[in-house]
Amino acid sequence: MDNKDQIIEKYLKRFSINEEQKIFIKCYSFERKSFKEIEKVLHKYDNSKTYKDVQRLNIECNYYVNEIQKIRNKFTDKRKDDNNNSFESFLEWYSEEEENGCCGYCGVTQNELHTIFIESKVLPLNDKVKRSSGALEIERKDSLNNSYNISNLILACPLCNNAKSNLIDEASWRNLFAPAMRKYYEQLLGKSLNNPLPK
Repeated sequence: MDNKDQIIEKYLKRFSINEEQKIFIKCYSFERKSFKEIEKVLHKYDNSKTYKDVQRLNIECNYYVNEIQKIRNKFTDKRKDDNNNSFESFLEWYSEEEENGCCGYCGVTQNELHTIFIESKVLPLNDKVKRSSGALEIERKDSLNNSYNISNLILACPLCNNAKSNLIDEASWRNLFAPAMRKYYEQLLGKSLNNPLPK
């Protein structure tokens, strides 16, 4: 099993799926095979499998395929160029960051952002759509080298990502601004954040 296959296997373990569904997802979402090609692969796995099984699996696996596609949509051309066109490496980085589930600068969690942006609607301050979902965003730690290599990426809350932008270096942001951003979130929530300040 090569590194790509190991990454895919590790990622798919998060889902409660059977072997047949795993084959479908690997073929469809990662190898980008057509239904006819998937039928041939499934037939090797079990010679009773037909095109109707592929159609059934497409319905059964729709949620998982969509979750992978959401991540693939974040794998933009610039990110492809800076990561040797390896979606699997990007997927591994993104899913690990997503599991941490918090801003790599101030430590606010995705759940806390959901409370602020969706449940209580404290932010945004106006009706503009941009950043209104309060989702963690992909941010370049070092804006100077302009690289989207995964070693230069971090998940950040909309406020840290927008305010740091390409104006403030990572060390200064962590030392001077991230603690203040934390205090602002704690004020909005009326309580301390769940996670400590990341280092």
